[in-house]
Amino acid sequence: MTAEPRHAASVILLRPAPAEGPDATAYETFMVRRHAESAFAPDVYVFPGGTLRADDRRPPAAAAPALTPAEAHRRLGGDPGAGLTTPTESLALWIAALRELFEEAGVLLALTADGTLASFEDVVAAARFAAYRDALQAGALSLWDVAAREGLVLAPERLAYWAHWITPLSRPRRFNTRFFLAVLPAGQEALHCAVETTDGLWVSPSAALAGHAARAFPLVFATLAHLRRLVGFLTLEALWSFAETKPVMTVLPREEEGTHPPRFIVPPEVDECW
Repeated sequence: MTAEPRHAASVILLRPAPAEGPDATAYETFMVRRHAESAFAPDVYVFPGGTLRADDRRPPAAAAPALTPAEAHRRLGGDPGAGLTTPTESLALWIAALRELFEEAGVLLALTADGTLASFEDVVAAARFAAYRDALQAGALSLWDVAAREGLVLAPERLAYWAHWITPLSRPRRFNTRFFLAVLPAGQEALHCAVETTDGLWVSPSAALAGHAARAFPLVFATLAHLRRLVGFLTLEALWSFAETKPVMTVLPREEEGTHPPRFIVPPEVDECW
């Protein structure tokens, strides 16, 4: 029996960095290493992310983000067949991306009263938000709660929708995952959590690929594919500009029978244009 995929969001967090060569990217991405005991994709480096929660949906009294439910739905394709049948559900997925980014990397995309992104340079504020992060991971708070307590407005519009991948039909655990891009805000530092991950680091896409080729940087197929796509954009500006205009095609890889370790194949009609 084929497992039903769970809705999930993953964020490719980026920051400018010196290029390591003439054909290298002038940016890095933050990656976390999943715990060796994780039920899904153990002991590999991934982008921060996780599954949609019920409390990612906007409460009636919560401050409305600039990204409206209708626009969130439109940007995700507005496809009932993909399971996000309403604009409310689509916005919740963008909020899930923000929450997972905060939980797994400690980075929060939210606006203060003057319209600037939140900063954690103040040590007292940093400690307060670290406590919020723990409460979020424990399910004791929602990200909407955190924003309300701090007088912030969540900023999903600071994400760029990048890709849509669904776990192959043959896998026992499946996810319907939307990938987003984000840029590290000033005054914040990315730090992995010690709950679901054991390490976190900034790395250029080319260095991550080189490490993987040397068997020193374990990756799953989808992450590997994203890194290979990223190296085609040498600057953050070029990458972001492309992300804002590119069509997003759903990628459902197929597992090749009889391969060990498993080998996955992306349908040729989407391999070059997802």
